[in-house]
Amino acid sequence: MSDTRSTTRRWAKRGLAAGLLAVPMLAVFGGSASAAELTPIAEYLDSTIAGLSASLVQALAALLGVS
Repeated sequence: MSDTRSTTRRWAKRGLAAGLLAVPMLAVFGGSASAAELTPIAEYLDSTIAGLSASLVQALAALLGVS
């Protein structure tokens, strides 16, 4: 039962992430969004991806024994 809950949560998070990415992309390709509307979204995604990347590098360094 615990596996079902974690799987459901995982898919819910994936759906939310896909939605957060799809809405701005539709606005960009639809031509209805201005740069001022998209800048906060781009900054958030940039910081999120940078943080995730740094975490992955640290984890890989720890696994490989590199400092």
